[in-house]
Amino acid sequence: MSKMSNVFNINDDEFKFLSEMVQDAKVEKKSNSIEFDLIGDNEQTTLLSQLKLADNLQITANFGRHRLVFPVQLKQGDFANFSMVLQSPKIFEQGDCLRSWRLLADNDICLTDKGGKILNYHVKDISASGISLLIDNEEHADFPEHLNNIYLQLPNNERLAISATQIRRIDDKTVAYMLRSSLDDTVLTSLIKYLFECHSRQFPDVYKNKKNWTII
Repeated sequence: MSKMSNVFNINDDEFKFLSEMVQDAKVEKKSNSIEFDLIGDNEQTTLLSQLKLADNLQITANFGRHRLVFPVQLKQGDFANFSMVLQSPKIFEQGDCLRSWRLLADNDICLTDKGGKILNYHVKDISASGISLLIDNEEHADFPEHLNNIYLQLPNNERLAISATQIRRIDDKTVAYMLRSSLDDTVLTSLIKYLFECHSRQFPDVYKNKKNWTII
């Protein structure tokens, strides 16, 4: 197990060790998290106590070109028993460089103003770090430098308040924006949860074949 910038990455042996301690799993649908009860001896619970002190604990799983980074929280109960909670992962694609996985949007995803009026931009794709937009028609060919007071309307009826800064013009009708780091944590969590749900539907084999994951 290595520590870099207060982030602990669990390797294959440690993941196997934790897996052997899993006794039960509870899925929290509201938060899209999975909680595992962990049962171990004194030596094992000592390691869990040390892991619990980590500022950030995460399981990073590689499968083909996909990289899934699960935030992990270890919780200790009243009787020195532990549980492990896995939150929705950030999803990346591996290629020439590592980049956030992008969901190709359909007409069910749109941008609105605060009052709910649909804006003259089409969402081409979206990730946990950015969004690409297409102009609606030639009359609205200019893209703003910044997106402020903008809402992302998702098919699950969630409206997420986002802000972003233009990073590059892809072509005459497409521009890419980076979501600002000041984005509200609840908004980012909701976006990551939605992307995770979409990714699991598009790539079910990634989640069915967990035994083929490489844990780092």
